[in-house]
Amino acid sequence: MKRKRFILPYVLVFCVINIFAQSKKPEDKFMPEWHLLFNDSIIGTNVSSALAWLQSQKLKPKKNIIVGVIDSGTDTTHLYIQKALWHNKKEKHNGKDNDKNGYKGDVLGWNFLGTPDGSFNMKSAGTEEFREFKRLYPKYKNYPTDSATIANASPEFIYYLKMKAGARIESYFKFTKYLQQQANAYEELTKRAKSAYPGKDSLRVIDIMNIDANDSLFNISVQLIAIDLMNGSKDRLWQTLVDQHNAKLNQAQTRIKSIEADKDKRLLMGDDIHNASDRFYGNPDVMCDDYFHGTFVAGIIAAQPNPENKMIGIYPTAKIMTIRAVPEGDEYDKDIASAIRYAVDNGAKIINMSFGKQTSPDADMVEDAIHYAANHDVLLVMASGNNGTDCDKKIYYPQGLDKTGKRIDNLIRVGASDINGNPGSISNYGKNSVDIFAPGMDITSLGENNGYTTSSGTSIAAPVVAGIAAIIRDYFPKLSADQVKEILIKSVTPMNYKRVKIPGLNKKGNVATYDSLCVSGGIVNALNAVKMAQQLSSKKNK
Repeated sequence: MKRKRFILPYVLVFCVINIFAQSKKPEDKFMPEWHLLFNDSIIGTNVSSALAWLQSQKLKPKKNIIVGVIDSGTDTTHLYIQKALWHNKKEKHNGKDNDKNGYKGDVLGWNFLGTPDGSFNMKSAGTEEFREFKRLYPKYKNYPTDSATIANASPEFIYYLKMKAGARIESYFKFTKYLQQQANAYEELTKRAKSAYPGKDSLRVIDIMNIDANDSLFNISVQLIAIDLMNGSKDRLWQTLVDQHNAKLNQAQTRIKSIEADKDKRLLMGDDIHNASDRFYGNPDVMCDDYFHGTFVAGIIAAQPNPENKMIGIYPTAKIMTIRAVPEGDEYDKDIASAIRYAVDNGAKIINMSFGKQTSPDADMVEDAIHYAANHDVLLVMASGNNGTDCDKKIYYPQGLDKTGKRIDNLIRVGASDINGNPGSISNYGKNSVDIFAPGMDITSLGENNGYTTSSGTSIAAPVVAGIAAIIRDYFPKLSADQVKEILIKSVTPMNYKRVKIPGLNKKGNVATYDSLCVSGGIVNALNAVKMAQQLSSKKNK
């Protein structure tokens, strides 16, 4: 006989949270559950009330909602996420592709940042601007950059200059040239010292400073290394100073040489990085050394109840499908496209995307994958970015646009708000390009060693919305992805009554209302959302 699941303890956890909220103030130092609440002093999500309301209506979930988390991986050993992990029941740990989906051993998900044999897993990738600069550097490193050349330059060369500027590498080139000038100064002063003190061993800094010379070359040389001469004891050995400087110069020159010499380690994956159909690469290791961000995100969505510190996920019933495709730095377009398709093909109805960037060489590849998700009724929840930037004016990828430039209905972009309902100072925004705000500042979730930590940003706000979307899609499975997005936008806590600081702008007077910061004009509200979902679902059933 099948045992009936007893769900009362889960509801009680939220009741305890509600009681706890009444006795704590927003300024209290540690309040890990604030984003689940809503009252006069806490502008959270009202998730606790939403789940209690669903229970009061005697509504039952299907309990099979899968949320794909495209991120850095997940700590599959963490006690408070283990029970929420999605398991591919058709796959086994036997090195074979038992379910014939093209991914051998994908029991818990897939890693698109590792070699097939598992000998290498990419952790750091740098910025997309640096990668693109590095790709084009061998071709254009000796090109002149005078105005006449630029005026007649090819689009690719202009793009190269843009990537060079974005990579902020020019300052390092200038720094290296300066180090070389200093090296020439050291060489000149060493030559002068040997002439001034013939046969003297162990020259010291004071000896250099006492050289009797006043010609321009000598004076320029002294000026170039004046700080080195003045810092420290005058009795230091001169050769020690020379050796220390040469070491700095050699390091800088080696780094510049590596731009051309060191190949992108992403090439080790063995796939064609510009071919979207070549997507069966990687390995099943979803837990690498850099899984902390992904674990934090997964915990926001579905962490299991912990009575000790009252931390709990938005919807612990959800199953987390781990897809590792986001290294430290900027993600690769190919990996994101492959990850989206993997999540869709393996049953995810919601995909959390806590990433984004300002340069996307293969943007069409990702947009095609978003369309693929839309065609399979999958909702994508994306962070708006942490640059304090207006996304209406500055492109932030992926955009989620169709061929006509219209936004795709299955992607919802999220900004971050704080406990008082203010937008986070780092959050991106956009009247037309950011859909909704959600709690994302000072949020507590899963950390190292079965512990917890606190973090902020739109990558934190996105899984808050993904978790609420999971509740709606699990309780009201007949609602489509675009309907869920519409519900989330229309059911917000409206914030237009409140004038707030525009993120990223610190000058006085830079204030606005939420309707100029996002499409919805407010902050996600789970209680309003489930009530609206119930009404719409009832109409569909008639």
